[in-house]
Order: sequence, then structure tokens, then C-alpha cells
Amino acid sequence: MKLAEFLIQSQQLRQQDRTLAIAYFEQCLQNTTTGEQVEADPSTTVRVLLDLALELIATKQSDALQRAQALVQQAGGILEPNCDRELGAYLLYVRSILALESGGLSDVLPILQSAYDAYGNSLEGQSLTDDAIGQYYLRKYDIQSALASFERSLSVRLEMEDESAIAKSYAHLGQLYLLSGDINQASSLFQSTLDIAVANTNNFLWLQALKGLVKVAIAESQWQTAIALTKDAISLLKEPVDTIEIGYLYCDLAEALLGDRQVEASLICVRVEVLPRFRDYQYLRGIAIAKHLRGRIYVYRLLDGLDSLDEDAIETVEDSLIDASIAFEQFGMMFEYAKSLYDLACLYQLCNSSQFQYQYQGKSLRSLELSLSVLDHLNMTNTQFALQVETMLNQVMRGS
Repeated sequence: MKLAEFLIQSQQLRQQDRTLAIAYFEQCLQNTTTGEQVEADPSTTVRVLLDLALELIATKQSDALQRAQALVQQAGGILEPNCDRELGAYLLYVRSILALESGGLSDVLPILQSAYDAYGNSLEGQSLTDDAIGQYYLRKYDIQSALASFERSLSVRLEMEDESAIAKSYAHLGQLYLLSGDINQASSLFQSTLDIAVANTNNFLWLQALKGLVKVAIAESQWQTAIALTKDAISLLKEPVDTIEIGYLYCDLAEALLGDRQVEASLICVRVEVLPRFRDYQYLRGIAIAKHLRGRIYVYRLLDGLDSLDEDAIETVEDSLIDASIAFEQFGMMFEYAKSLYDLACLYQLCNSSQFQYQYQGKSLRSLELSLSVLDHLNMTNTQFALQVETMLNQVMRGS
């Protein structure tokens, strides 16, 4: 198989179905390694290895990440004596994505900068790398640096007039504006992504748009819309390749059900649809998110009188939220860490209006002050969430 033929086929599959794309790459790899595909050249083999690695990384599953690591090493071994500049840049790019997903953030930026330089005059390669640099900065909560990278990528794609690539940039920018709290701008970008996805019958973009619009609907308390969109997004995915992504979407569904005051249904969703998926793959980030969500649901149950406010119930909620907060801090998920501290404060405030007030007195104040300190460190004190924390902190201080 010639490289050009492979690239066309692989691009079409990656736009539609990750399960089929992985199966296709596996078959291509088998053909090149068993000698059945006599026309295969080293460049095609390297590209197959790297494309397969990238799709495996996207699953977030630990065994898939280990396999991706081996494939990247194999590609590097083949490439060196037959070095192609763009393939060398792509190898660096895939290495950076692997490091980003594996949590090695200190390794990511230098590799990406090398990839950007190696791409030279390849605008497509530079925009791809800029996307990854933007994602790196989002993980670091550096909104301005992420914005600069995403906008640089978008400007290149507008110049190239590649509609699907433009939609990818819109989706990245939508993520950024969601994090910064500009919900209207995020909504507009995700809607534009959806329009392009539908026009081009691109399932990958359609999924990114739906996931973004779910978050927008939740932020706007449009619970029924969020529930419907989440179910639409889940229908585009397949087990087991997309298991972790499906788990995240069920987190969104549980969040929407909770907002809609379907508290019991929300808890069942976390217990049945979320935690088993993340635990099956020992996906610790997801487990932390699920525990945080479960803790919030328990707080709602106490507020609604569905559970008795006794020491066992309080301890169950506290354990869930503290476990989540510890994991968030370990993984560098500092915005989530700040949110879990706020929810702990909500629990402690609930205790203050009970016979346990002296036992938990002062804990809400410390949790809120730490939450605000984290947000200040992230330069996120102007967000809606920071205002929420400040308002509660003022109430606590007046009551103390």
C-alpha cells in the first residue's frame, strides 16, 4: 500500500468510527509486518504505527497506552535510517500526545516545540501541533497561552479553507471558553462545529460538538436539553474502545439528572454507568471525578431529606469528597480540586445547622479559603464559580 492511499482511507475512517479505524490500522500493520503487502514502504509502516498509536492513546485505557508506547518506539526505530522530515515531526507530535495523556506534563512542551519546528513550512502540521500546545496550556489552566495557540491554528486553517479542520479549531476554542466561563461564546463555537459536522457527515466532529453543547446546557441549567444531547452523544460511541469516553458522558448525564432534581436517578447513573467503566480500566482520573459527583449527590440527598443527617451519612459524604480532592491535587486537576473543596464546605455548612455543628465548626471556612486560594493561583478569580465561593465565604464569616 502506498502512503497516499493509506492516508486517504485512514482519514475517512477516523472521521467516522474509532473502532473501525483501529481495526483497519491493525490489519494494515499485520500486512506490513507479515510481508503480505509487498508494496509497503518504511514511510507507510511508520505512519500506520503512529496513527494506530494515536487512536489507542485516545481510548485513555492503560493497556492501550502501553501498546501505544511500544508502537511509537517501533516507529522511531524504523524512521531513523529513512528519515522523512514530516514523519519525524509527526513522531514527535504523537510522543507529546502520549506524554500528555500519561500525565507527564513536564515532557510535553519541549517535544511539541520540536515538532512545530520540524514541520517547517507544513501549515497542516503546524496547526495540528498548535492544537496540542493549546491543550497542554488548558491542562495548566493558562487560558491566554492556550487561546494564542488555538487562534494561531485557526488562522492557518481559515487560510487553507479546510472546513473540517476549521471545525476542530472551533471545538478547541469552545473548550477554552467553557473553562473561562464565557458560555455564550462557547455555545456559538460548538454550534458552528455541529453545523460543519452535519454538512460533512463527520461523526468525530459531531461528537465533539455534542459533548461541548452538553456542557453548555448544564452551565445554563437547561437540564432536559443536556439529558437529550448526552444520550445522542453516547449513541455515537462503541464499547469497549470508547468505554472511558462513554463513562465521561454518563458523568454529564448524572450531572444533568441531579440539576433536574432526579437525585435517585443521578446516583444510580454514577453507580451503574460511571464507576464500573472507570474501575474496569483503573482510570483513576475518572474515578476521582465520579467520587466527586457521588459526593455532591449525597449532599443533595441530605438536603432533600432522602438520607438522615447522622454521623455515618456525614462521614460517607466527606470520605467521597476528600478522596476526590486528594486525587485531583495529585493529578494537577486544580480547578476540580477547588470545586471539591467548595462542595466539602457545603457539607460542613449543612452540619452547622445540626447537632454536629461544633464537630465541624470552622471546616467550611478553611475549605472555602483554600478553594479561593487555588482559584487565585489559577488566575480564575473573575469566574462565576469564584463569585459563588466568595459569596458563601462571606456568609460563613458573617455567621461565625
